[in-house]
Amino acid sequence: MDFNIGPRMVKTGLAVALTLLITGILNLELAIVAAIASVIAMRPSIMRSYTYIKEVVISNSIGLCFALAGYFLLGSHPLSVGAMVVLAIAINVRLGLTKTVSLTTLTVVVMMIGTGEGMTFSYVIQRLSLVAIGVLSAFIINVVVFPPNHDKNLFKMIKKASEKTNFLLRVSTNNTMSVPQVKAEDKEMEDMIDDAKDYFEIIYDERNNIFIRNRIRFFRNIIIYKHMIQVLIKKKELIRQIEKHFEQIEENAGNKKFLIKKLVNEISNYSENIVMLYEDKIVMDKDLQKEAKAAMQITINNLIDELQGSEFDKWTVVFPIASSIIELFYELDKLERFVRGKELSTQKQKKKD
Repeated sequence: MDFNIGPRMVKTGLAVALTLLITGILNLELAIVAAIASVIAMRPSIMRSYTYIKEVVISNSIGLCFALAGYFLLGSHPLSVGAMVVLAIAINVRLGLTKTVSLTTLTVVVMMIGTGEGMTFSYVIQRLSLVAIGVLSAFIINVVVFPPNHDKNLFKMIKKASEKTNFLLRVSTNNTMSVPQVKAEDKEMEDMIDDAKDYFEIIYDERNNIFIRNRIRFFRNIIIYKHMIQVLIKKKELIRQIEKHFEQIEENAGNKKFLIKKLVNEISNYSENIVMLYEDKIVMDKDLQKEAKAAMQITINNLIDELQGSEFDKWTVVFPIASSIIELFYELDKLERFVRGKELSTQKQKKKD
């Protein structure tokens, strides 16, 4: 079992430490409440932290209203606290403030319990301060300590997923893995692609971040990453179709098996070259690449020609794979154009410098 301490873990620990230092300096009771708030409020990006704070203001206002109403109307009995928590959660969910439900619950509970001296103004301010200190500490640490390099992190995830899909594309046409191993590899591939899609949402949220220095480069990369993820999805679909139908193709489809293997290998190489082009590891000659793409198109046409006059059963087996190959080829062609645009822009910038 791997033991890995990531930046977010470190930032959460530092946020708790900062929270406890501030509550200690201010001599506030129930510092543990502020510490819990800082853990809940730690977000994966600066913009999500900023958005979270805005939502906290609204949701905690709702929590405060229910806490005050519950205390003055029903008292601080455990059932009263529970009822107010249910109502506060329901209103937050209704307003779409689902991310701050935990913090709202904490606010209601902290406000309604331990009111031995009554619900005074100073009591309310003190309890709200605990939550505010925790949330702001998390935000400060998120901005100052280990600011996430989303470009680097997302590309690493995409590249890893791309390597996995290329591997599965090649072995899926050779039947070299057992069924349990195929299922395990497929699950790992799906998890990698889902992680990349989720992280893309994080980097997309950063588009309004005022700390972005080169906004043009940032938005260009967003477009490229979006298409890279789309390529991953298309490769996953092709892998699914090959795993589902290729055994039947080997038994009945004759020359079509050879054409599909050839296309899958060429498309895998094409995908790898685009990723390396993005990394500036290789230079893809446009003329040579046009010839390679033309050869792939000829092979696709040959595959379609092979289907002409075939029985319906063979169409139902081969056509899903052929369709997936064509869709993947189209997405890779689009991705190459965007990556070449980035390469051209980089060259122009170097000339200016």
